[in-house]
Amino acid sequence: MIVVSLTNCPPKLRGDLSKWLSEINTGVYVGNMNARIREELWKRICDSIGSGQATMVFSSDNEQGFRYLTYNTSWKPYDFEGIVLMKRPLPVNHASLDNTAKHGFSKAYKNMVMGGHREKATDYVIIDVETTGLDPETDRITEIAMIKVSNGSEVGRYRTYVRTDYKIPENVQKLTGITDELIEKEGVSEEEIIKPINEFICNSVVVGYNVKFDVAFVRNLLKRYNKELALKKIIDIMSIARKKIYDVSNYKMKTIAEYFSLDTSGLHSAMSDCELTQRILYKLNEIK
Repeated sequence: MIVVSLTNCPPKLRGDLSKWLSEINTGVYVGNMNARIREELWKRICDSIGSGQATMVFSSDNEQGFRYLTYNTSWKPYDFEGIVLMKRPLPVNHASLDNTAKHGFSKAYKNMVMGGHREKATDYVIIDVETTGLDPETDRITEIAMIKVSNGSEVGRYRTYVRTDYKIPENVQKLTGITDELIEKEGVSEEEIIKPINEFICNSVVVGYNVKFDVAFVRNLLKRYNKELALKKIIDIMSIARKKIYDVSNYKMKTIAEYFSLDTSGLHSAMSDCELTQRILYKLNEIK
């Protein structure tokens, strides 16, 4: 089941949504559909809503039983120790008047992310995956890359295409450059990447940009082979960017990279995204 809530929605989009979902109140739609149709519908909403706002909630096989998607809203999904909550911005009048509020990261977080004495950020693994779609339960990994860092220096990297029986949608092929023919020719089986995954990221601090997306796909891959993914800690660079950067239109990797004048020509290639994630992390750590 999915629920869609729209604000300032163009009439044409409301009519379009009514073909797929039932409008139970102004701007509120409910219905059932498979994951691929849901993804296409969300893309259509984002492309058509203009300056309006959209939120989608849909059933999912996770601890909460559902997931969120938001577009152009001030309320944002926020991961709190594995539970996704909605983060509401502080009203402007309170934020400007309350000078006693403490801003920034906790000491424990700084120790871990910013290089404190206990659990330094000099030891971590950066991960990125490219996939056939957005749903870790119904889509598959087509490329995976990992960079292992120890004491601040790179000590290893791994990248490969991954074969899958799932057809890669045309829009994904255009975005990533990964085709069915490419992974069939150069890819390895899912079973073959289990060992590198264990060697690189199990019981490690895992870093990535919107990294819970990547971890969810890896976790579901291992689950299909009756394996579990045990991680020491997950650090999402996008979450850090949200806390340190305010004057951007969104927090996509490309936007944040361009904010720091970093090269984005290799976007949507797993290893290039790992390298760009590391450069963004370095830049964020320079912000006090």
